[in-house]
Parts: sequence; C-alpha cells; structure tokens
Amino acid sequence: MASTALDDTDFRILNALVANGRASFASLGEAVGLSPHGAADRVRRLERAGVIQGYSATVALESVGRGLDAMIDVRLGSSTSSETFEDYCRSMPAVQEVAFVTGRFDFYVRVACQNADDLDATVRAIRRHGGAAQTETRIVLRATAYDHQLDQ
Repeated sequence: MASTALDDTDFRILNALVANGRASFASLGEAVGLSPHGAADRVRRLERAGVIQGYSATVALESVGRGLDAMIDVRLGSSTSSETFEDYCRSMPAVQEVAFVTGRFDFYVRVACQNADDLDATVRAIRRHGGAAQTETRIVLRATAYDHQLDQ
C-alpha cells in the first residue's frame, strides 16, 4: 500500500485485528470510534490495498500430533534453484515456513514434526529430493510469540 497513506485509525484497526482476527465490525468500530459500517469500509479498503492479506487460525500443533518444533538452515546445491526448493518444501506436510535469507545459508525452514524419526525423515528428504547441499538443524525447546503494536 505504498501509494495510500495509513492514518491513526487504520493502525488502530490493524492492531485490533492482530489481537483478534475474528473481531466484529461492531467491536472494531467501538474500539476506534467508528460505526460498524465505517469500520467495515476501512477493513475492506485495507484488504483491497493488500495491507490485510488474510486471516488465519493459530493451531496448537502438539494437539494435532506435530509437537516437535525445529528450524533447519539449508544451503542449496549449485544445480538447485530457489524456486525448485520452495516448491518442494511446499509439498512437505511438516514444513510450516520457508524464508530465503542472507548469511551462511540460503534458506531457513521451520518444521513441526511428529517425533524425532519424522524430523530425521524430513531433513533427509530435504537433502535428497529438495536439492540441499548442507543442512543444520536446531530443535526448539521453548518459543514465545510477541504481538507488537503497529505504529506509524
């Protein structure tokens, strides 16, 4: 939304939606001093402009059998394109996030595995079929997500 400036009300709506993506237009309007219709118009404008790109549910992965959280740093082989690697990762059920990064490695891959054997199989698959020349895996012992307020 480079061409459209966001005002204080837009940021207040965004922060309310980050805190509760299921907030009603009535509760959003009340929080920012608009009518429900006014809040709906603002949200739709933010969606059309691409500021709001979607809504999602946060799932406790351990409750669906994927409680082993790990990060895999990946350096690609010289014959593997980044697009090919990303496409391969998209097909893997354990992969939660893929980021193209700077530094020693080419990619950061966050996975949610069923157990150590599933993690081992995931890393092996990334090496054999994903085109990784080198990987380094770290198991997450504890993670804390922070919801920071957006500001202008």
